Amino acid sequence: MTPEPSNPAAANAAPRDPQASATPPRSHANAWCWALLVLFTFYLLMMNLSYQIADRRPPTFDDAWYLETSLHFYYQLTHNGLSDFCSAYASSFRTKAPLISVLPIPFYLLLGTRYHSAILVNFAFLVIGNIYLFCLGRRLFCSGVGLAAVIFYQTMPLVYGLSRIFMADYGLAALVIVWLYYLAASERLSRGPANFALGLVFGLGVLMKVLFPIYVAGPFLAVLLLRARERGSAAASPAPEPSAGGWLHSPQLDRFWSACARRPFLAIAIPGAVVASTWYAYHLDDIFTYAWQAGYGSIGEQYATEFSLWVHQLISDSISSYYAAALLVAGLAALALDRFRIAWNERAWILLTWLVVPLAAIVAGRNREIRFIIPVLPACALLLAAAVLRLARRPGAQAVVVVLLAIFPLRLFTALSSHASSPQHHGPDHPVTVAGFTLYGLNLDWARPPDSEGDWDQQRILEALHQMAPRASNPRYVVIGVEHPFLNANLFQYLNAYNHYPLLFTSLGYAETSIDRAVERIYSLDTRYLVMGEGFHNYDLVEFLNRIDKPIQERLDGGELPFRERARIPLHNDKKAVIYEREEPWQRFAPGSKFDPPSHPMTVDFAGGVRFLGYDWKAKSHYLSELTYYWTVLHHVEQDYRLNFEFRKEDHVVLVRDGFLADGRHPFYEWEPGEVVRQSTTLYLPSEEPLEADLSLSPWGVGGPLQITDPKELIHASIIPLKLEPQ
Repeated sequence: MTPEPSNPAAANAAPRDPQASATPPRSHANAWCWALLVLFTFYLLMMNLSYQIADRRPPTFDDAWYLETSLHFYYQLTHNGLSDFCSAYASSFRTKAPLISVLPIPFYLLLGTRYHSAILVNFAFLVIGNIYLFCLGRRLFCSGVGLAAVIFYQTMPLVYGLSRIFMADYGLAALVIVWLYYLAASERLSRGPANFALGLVFGLGVLMKVLFPIYVAGPFLAVLLLRARERGSAAASPAPEPSAGGWLHSPQLDRFWSACARRPFLAIAIPGAVVASTWYAYHLDDIFTYAWQAGYGSIGEQYATEFSLWVHQLISDSISSYYAAALLVAGLAALALDRFRIAWNERAWILLTWLVVPLAAIVAGRNREIRFIIPVLPACALLLAAAVLRLARRPGAQAVVVVLLAIFPLRLFTALSSHASSPQHHGPDHPVTVAGFTLYGLNLDWARPPDSEGDWDQQRILEALHQMAPRASNPRYVVIGVEHPFLNANLFQYLNAYNHYPLLFTSLGYAETSIDRAVERIYSLDTRYLVMGEGFHNYDLVEFLNRIDKPIQERLDGGELPFRERARIPLHNDKKAVIYEREEPWQRFAPGSKFDPPSHPMTVDFAGGVRFLGYDWKAKSHYLSELTYYWTVLHHVEQDYRLNFEFRKEDHVVLVRDGFLADGRHPFYEWEPGEVVRQSTTLYLPSEEPLEADLSLSPWGVGGPLQITDPKELIHASIIPLKLEPQ
């Protein structure tokens, strides 16, 4: 669907003949507005391109997660095919809608899998948002209001700040604009093509973010009430039968559009449900539970902001103090010019409910993150543009006023787009404030200049982990014990998506408060490596995300966790990443030397000369157990072998482990005949209940499990059954 030309008189609520707007009045002015819209959009694209080239800051938390998932989708599609891509899409996230991670795939296919390819999604949303906001302003008011609204909207700090980060919010705002345009174009849901477009955009909107309905519910209900009042009026005439022109016109399509006009709710609900169900059908309970908790429950409480601080952010860092003052002054002046009489027509109700309903929902919640405001900022821009043009009646005067009003925001926009304004070049930020509100500053929450802050060459940590990683058939877990924008699990999972190293990154637990639960998480994941931060100060870290990193560090320093320090990697100033590797203590006994025999002796010979001597099993706590196993070789062995464990409770597999004896540092082919190696490992397994385990050996390279040659009852088998009973 493409925006349709409209009559400025569309402010009135009554349906009209669709041919009445075929030739818009003041076509010369409209053409100039379109031309200026194209030029301004091109200017924004070039500024954002320059910004992306200059900026060296890595992705942080959610944006890294979205990017990592987008690469996963891309690799599934290109390496495994459409079926695996659909499966990956359907199973993704659980608590976040996935559309933002799907959209980079065409850009990856054309330009490669760089970050700069993914950020082009926001470039596309910039163009879409500009076109539809212009057309919405033109339909509700006139072309001048549409153009001015685009200029005001795109020079609000929150808007261009989020346009430069790979997050769902900027695209969400664009889809809200598109949806509201089609709502206005539907002429109170009487036009079939617009109704159908509303359904498609709604489906895409909820796939972008589950909060999409909050931003469009108010205008939709307002239009429904106006439609009901119109239909209930005795003087109301039947709505004209809708039609579509151009490439949308054919006898079959005309019948379809007529059906969409007669049944608007079905025309919206069916395509919306079909599009949204591609993901929501698998995660409906999870995402709505999470969304409620994130907005009004325990998760949202972690992001709680005092109302006064939120208002300050809304004015200073979102719409900007300048635009807020301009809206207040121009709005009051325009109302005074009309003697404070408001024509409560469709456009008034759309704009009012567009503002009030989302703001009320945010204020009523616990989570008042300022980025949730961006989908209502186009309404602010439209109101400001309408007020300004109401005060200046002549087209020339209107153009001059809009230009003069936009000079200061454009100056701030340019400063926050230039590398020369970054702290490295400009020095510390000294914002200009008025009555406590920031008028001009270089750090407006999401809006900041491009810089190299955070470019710590984090890839070095990934390479160090890869070099340490033992030869394993399954990925090893790496727990990142600090949550910093430039050192966190999401960032490393994204970086590793390019390398495909057998590593999985996670945290100690989201906003974890219990040291015991964090320790339990480390063991339950069979964590191989811990990456802790050193030299980070309280002001560097978000407090509620880093409440247990110090207790974990104390347990590491005290030897209470079986991890030993392997590497220290300098990052920035005095900050370092310290890598710890889990210890599985092992000991060599020379041929003929004495050692304490296993409590569960067994003698099992494998093909190739490797002999299993037995094992010890004991509880360490209510959820930790220690398994110690003993091995020897009968003669020189030609290659190394991997140990494979499968632990079961009754018929259920509860843990799978594989690895090498002596952490791969003493391979079988280096053993002397008759020497014994004893190794212990700590497992996250219940110690109070009996368990069973299957133990096998497999070659390091290619090949199946080794066959057992002795004892007779196990000949031709490849698995040693172990009984793990509590002591």
